Amino acid sequence: MIARLALLALLSCILYGAALAHGDFRPGRMEPFFPIYAGLFVLYGGACWIALRPAAARIAGSRLTLLLVFAGAIIFNAILIPSRPTLSDDMYRYIWDGRVQAAGINPYRFRSNAPELAPLRDLVIYPRMNRPNAVTIYPPGAQIAFAAIWRVFPNSVVGVKIVFIGAVLLGGVLLVLLLRALGQPPERALIYLWNPLLIFEIAHASHVDALYLPLVIGAFLLRARSPNQRADWRFELAIGGLLGLATLVKLYPAILAVCLWSVRDAEGRRSLRMALPLGLVLTVVAGYALYLQPGVNVFGFLGSYGREFFNISPLMRALIDLAQAFGLRWWTVGSYGMPLLIIAVSLACIAFAAQTARSAIMRCGWMIGIYLLINHNLLSWYALWLLPLIALDLALRPLRFNLALAGWAFTGTLALSYVFFIDWQVQPWAIGVQFWSVYILLIAAVWFAVRPDRLLPWRKVA
Repeated sequence: MIARLALLALLSCILYGAALAHGDFRPGRMEPFFPIYAGLFVLYGGACWIALRPAAARIAGSRLTLLLVFAGAIIFNAILIPSRPTLSDDMYRYIWDGRVQAAGINPYRFRSNAPELAPLRDLVIYPRMNRPNAVTIYPPGAQIAFAAIWRVFPNSVVGVKIVFIGAVLLGGVLLVLLLRALGQPPERALIYLWNPLLIFEIAHASHVDALYLPLVIGAFLLRARSPNQRADWRFELAIGGLLGLATLVKLYPAILAVCLWSVRDAEGRRSLRMALPLGLVLTVVAGYALYLQPGVNVFGFLGSYGREFFNISPLMRALIDLAQAFGLRWWTVGSYGMPLLIIAVSLACIAFAAQTARSAIMRCGWMIGIYLLINHNLLSWYALWLLPLIALDLALRPLRFNLALAGWAFTGTLALSYVFFIDWQVQPWAIGVQFWSVYILLIAAVWFAVRPDRLLPWRKVA
C-alpha cells in the first residue's frame, strides 16, 4: 500500500509541477489546465481506492501511511506556492483589505477606487484586484485574518498562501481526530487532503474558504466527542462558537447549525441545547460589532453579488425559467427559494432529531448539497466544505451510491466551470458533464437507499 501511494504521489508531483511550469492560466492560457486537472483527479481516485481498502486488508504501518498522506499534501501545496493566482484574483482583494486596515481605515467604509484610498494604491496588488468600484464583501472574521496576515506578510501573495495552506493542513489534523472519534480509519483524511480541487483553489488561487475549513471540522469533532448521555453546555457553546467563527469568514457555514444542534441523547431524549445557538449568535454579533461605525456598510456588495450568475446548473436554469414564466425576477429562486428550502430542511431536522452524533454530522451534507445545487452563481471553491463529509462516508471498495460519492465526483467535474474563461462563453457540454453526472449519482443513491434489495451483484459483500 505504501509503495503504491508513494508512486501515485510522485506522479501527482509531476503534474503539479507541469501546472507550475505552465505559468499563468488567464488570460488566454486556460486549455492546459483541464488535462492536468483530469490527470491529477485520476491519480487521486487511485489513491482513494487504496486508502479505502477493506478493513481486513489493513495491516500494521498505518502511522507510516498517515505520514505519507500528510507529506504528499504538503508537497503538492508547496509546488503551487510560487504560482501566480490566475484562476481567480480574489487573493489581491484580501491583501488590499489588509493594507487598508493597516492604514487605520475601516475596510467597509470606502470603495477600493475611492479618492480617500488613492495613497494606498501600488503597481502590483491594486491593478490585479477585482471590483475596484465596490466596497469589500468579506465578513469581519475574514477581515481580521487579512489584517493579521498583512502585519506578518505585508503585500505578500506567498505569505497569504502559507497561512491558508496551514489552515487546510490543520483541518486535516482535526479530520484525523474526527475519524478516530467515529471509529474510522484515519488514512481516510487523504480524501480531503489530496483532492486536486482543494489544492488548486488554496495553494494556487488561495481562497479565504481555507480558513473556515478547520473551524467547521472542529465543530464536527466536538459534536462527535460531546457526551451522548446529556447535553453538556460547554461542548454546545464551543460548537456554536466555532460555527460563528466560520460564519464570520464566509457567511454560509451558519446553515449547518441546526443539523449539529438537533441530536438526541443516548436515551433518545431531545434536549434544546440552547448554548449552541447562543454561542453562534454571540460570536457573529461580536465580530460585526468590531466594524460597525456610522456611515459604514458592513455587508459591502453582498446585495448585488446575490444577483450575479455563473455556472448555472440545468436544474437551476429550469427553476429560473419557471420563475420568469410567473413574472418573477430571474434571481428569485436562488436568492429566496434556496433559503426557504434550507429552512424547510432545518425544520425537518428539528422535528426528526438525529439519533447519533455521526448522523447529525452527515446531515450537514444535505444543507451543503442544497447550497451547491440551488445556486445561480456556483464557483468551484464553494464545494470545498463537502470534502470532510466525503472523507467520512465515501465507499469505493465496494462501491456505494450515496451523497459522498456524488460529492466526490462533483469535485472532479466542477473544475469544468473554468471552461467559461477560454472564450468567455458558456459551454453547454461543460455544464452537462458537471451536473448531469451528479444528478445521476444522486438518483442512484436514492434508489439504492429505498431499495437496498436491488444491490448489484458486484456490490454485494459476503
